[in-house]
Amino acid sequence: MQDVSKKVIIFGVGEFAEIIHLYLSESKEFDVVGFTVHKEFLTSDKFQNLPVIPFETVSDMFPTSDFYMFVALGYTDNNKKREKIFNQVKNKGYTCISYAHPSNIISKNFKFGENCFIFENNTIQPYVELGDNVIIWSNNIISHHTLIQDNCFIVSNVALAGHVSLGKNCFLGISSTVRNGISIGSECVIGAGVVILENVNNNEVYVSKGTVKLDISSNDLKKL
Repeated sequence: MQDVSKKVIIFGVGEFAEIIHLYLSESKEFDVVGFTVHKEFLTSDKFQNLPVIPFETVSDMFPTSDFYMFVALGYTDNNKKREKIFNQVKNKGYTCISYAHPSNIISKNFKFGENCFIFENNTIQPYVELGDNVIIWSNNIISHHTLIQDNCFIVSNVALAGHVSLGKNCFLGISSTVRNGISIGSECVIGAGVVILENVNNNEVYVSKGTVKLDISSNDLKKL
C-alpha cells in the first residue's frame, strides 16, 4: 500500500516541539521527517534522531511542494513569537498541518485553520470555528457557536459557554471559565481559575485572587 502520510517538518527544538513530535509520530496521518530553526539558534544538527535544518535553507532539502510544516512554539509574548514564525513559514510557501487527537469529541461541522493543535479529551460542540495557529490543550469544553480567532492558546480544563468570541492572541489559563455570549478582545490574558462574566476589552489581564492559606498546621486537623 502506498504511503499517503503527510511529510512534516517541525519548527522548533524545545520541549513543546518534543511533545508535538511524540503526538505526530503516533499518528498514521503524519510523518515527521525533520526539524528547523533559524540559523542563529541552531546548536545541533540532530533532534529526536532527526535532522535539524536552518530555516533559511530548509526548502532546499524539503521543498514546499512535497512537505508540510508545523510551528511548535508556545505562548511567549502574547503568542506573538509563534504568530511571527507562522507568518514566515507561510511566506516561504509552506502549508501548515493541523492536528486533533482521536480521543476528542468534535462536531462534524467544526472548522479550523492551519497550524492548529488540539490535544486529547476535548469536547467541541457544533458550529465552533478556530482561526489559524490555535493551540488547545487537554480536557476543555468549547461550546456551540464559539469563535476562537488566530494565535490563541488555551490550556486545560477551560470552559467556554455558547456564543463566546475570543479575539486574536489570547491566553486562557487552566480551569478558567467564560460565560455564554461573552466577547473577549485581542491579546488578553485570562489567568488560572478566573471566571469571566462580562465582556473584556483588548489587552486586558485577569487573575484570580487565589487560594487562602490558613494560619494553622495540618497537624491541627485531627478529623481530616
